[in-house]
Amino acid sequence: MSYSSKNKSQLELEAELFSCIATIDNLSHSFTDGILDPGMYRRQLRALIRDAFKARFQLQKKGFDLDSFLNREKVVEKYPYGAEKLRFAEGVAPIPIDESVETVAMPFSQMKNLPAKSADFVAGAIELIDLLRLGSIARVELIVPNLDEMEDILADYPGYGSDSETVKEIINWKEMLAVKPPDEVLEEGLIKRLEFEAVRWLNSFRRSLRNQ
Repeated sequence: MSYSSKNKSQLELEAELFSCIATIDNLSHSFTDGILDPGMYRRQLRALIRDAFKARFQLQKKGFDLDSFLNREKVVEKYPYGAEKLRFAEGVAPIPIDESVETVAMPFSQMKNLPAKSADFVAGAIELIDLLRLGSIARVELIVPNLDEMEDILADYPGYGSDSETVKEIINWKEMLAVKPPDEVLEEGLIKRLEFEAVRWLNSFRRSLRNQ
């Protein structure tokens, strides 16, 4: 299923988006409760974020309004974790980390280049933030793969490249974590710092899409 070849009705696309949110909600519960291991969570969340972005990309062309959809279908009440993830991915809800960090919305109407890679970067950032917020599983061996993937995506992404400031910051974090034992859980101060940076990277990425 590609972004360009889909020709579904708005109702069908909304049903797909609703299904993604419901499944993400269940996935998030399982991960938080320790039922799902981080590797499986990463793979499934990545696929679901991609599918949600595919539906959103097409819905945007039809004049779709996310808040109206969420209210009409009572999505937040039914699937709070799923709705939170989608709103976080899109940047349409406050991120309770630091009031000085601007929340930047995802410009789906302008997302013409590499939408699949865009979805993967957003999913990677969300996965990283989830790991950090859970604290007890914020281990080096789980965090570094997310940083690897985010670096790889941005190194070849329009407007970024291997010399971009965000990529350099990600590499600096990887180098700092490389000297630590793989099973070490990050101390609270480092967790807060990296979470703050991950939100900055995500906002910067959304902002860059506006300039494509």
